[in-house]
Amino acid sequence: MRLLHRLPRWLQFNLRYLGSPPWDTGVSPPELFEVIGGMKPGRALDLGCGTGTNLLTLADLGWEVTGVDLAFLSVIKARRKFRQVGAPAEFLQGDVAGELLPGQQYDLVLDMGCFHNLLPENRTKYRENMQRWLVPGGIYLIYAHKKRFAQGLHGVDERDFQAFQSFLHLNWQRQSDEQRPDGGGGWPSVWARFDRSSEVNNAD
Repeated sequence: MRLLHRLPRWLQFNLRYLGSPPWDTGVSPPELFEVIGGMKPGRALDLGCGTGTNLLTLADLGWEVTGVDLAFLSVIKARRKFRQVGAPAEFLQGDVAGELLPGQQYDLVLDMGCFHNLLPENRTKYRENMQRWLVPGGIYLIYAHKKRFAQGLHGVDERDFQAFQSFLHLNWQRQSDEQRPDGGGGWPSVWARFDRSSEVNNAD
């Protein structure tokens, strides 16, 4: 396992998808259903989409869906899953901190375990992308591990969420404890919903 973490990030995730990584549960979380329960179906973007579980949930409810993942193996599995059920979707292999989806905007942006892996400089670019992607009145739903160490790279802290609040409103935030497949306790985690004002200055 230590050797795996020394490999480039894109290779780490591809190797995980040679099997079934622990985060690929095949079940959408209740927090997602809570958020979309009050929304009219529109366009949704899943950052770090994995094999497309949450996008398939949204597609079944009438959403137009797009997924992005760093691991090309997860994108292949997601496309196969959607072909099997005949559901339309767009899947891209790419870096969420890169120049992706120019000119595209979405009513709902999901991130369930992607942002917390980014380096500090990539988090800045990610937020810049979010400003482009999320429509006025849109919702951003994030699930992330909390930082265990103040100087650690993995995880989020209040500074990350405060940075999002430069252009988004924090609707709610909930603490969580990720559960391991064996039923044991996992990494302390957090869910948060951010809303974008329906009146957004084009300079944002």
